[in-house]
Amino acid sequence: MEITLSPKDVSRKLSFFIVLLLIAHITVVTISLVTGHDTIYGLVPLFHFGSESNIPTLYSSITLLACSALLWTIAKSHKKQNQPYRYWLGLAVLFLFLSVDETASLHERSGEPIRAMMGTSGLLYYGWMIPYGAAMLFIVTLYLRFLVRLPKKTSKIFIVSGVVYITGAIGMEMLGGWWHESHGIHNLTYYSLVTLEELFEMFGIVLFIHTLLTYICDELDPFSMTIKND
Repeated sequence: MEITLSPKDVSRKLSFFIVLLLIAHITVVTISLVTGHDTIYGLVPLFHFGSESNIPTLYSSITLLACSALLWTIAKSHKKQNQPYRYWLGLAVLFLFLSVDETASLHERSGEPIRAMMGTSGLLYYGWMIPYGAAMLFIVTLYLRFLVRLPKKTSKIFIVSGVVYITGAIGMEMLGGWWHESHGIHNLTYYSLVTLEELFEMFGIVLFIHTLLTYICDELDPFSMTIKND
């Protein structure tokens, strides 16, 4: 049996699931604001975008892992054809790390020690912004030549998806940290910033997955999986 992955179909299904997560998130946030309780039968932390180790976190981790798998597939194909593949492989490793980071909350765990050591505040209240921001700038600089050599359509959507994702992961997170320091986290403004942050990240990844699948369809052999029944 052959399973084919349509970029548009995958994007639509992922987007639909994000909408379901958003509805659940808005529901539990509303309950939290109205009742003043953070945990009601475990539902608030289970679906809250700002909580860790919950359903939205699992979704994000899985989609980041899917990006890693697609990037590895592309790298493997290029290597077989004696084409440059190391940039693709590097991205596969990066997204594997991001998936692990999402699951284990590595950046959140490092934020407080860095803040205590460096006295960060304001937009840098979440101390992990410093090492992660520096790493992001380094990676972007390192991959400029790679982006230029990609097909124009792929390169443009790569950049757009990256900007969308970084807007959430860095930009909205910085605003959230600034508001957290000044006004706390149990208020509508902070919840709104967290919601925007996660939506930017999730839809940025959907766009990236769409781009990778389109690249595979256009530039490589059709992406399919053969399942044999013994």
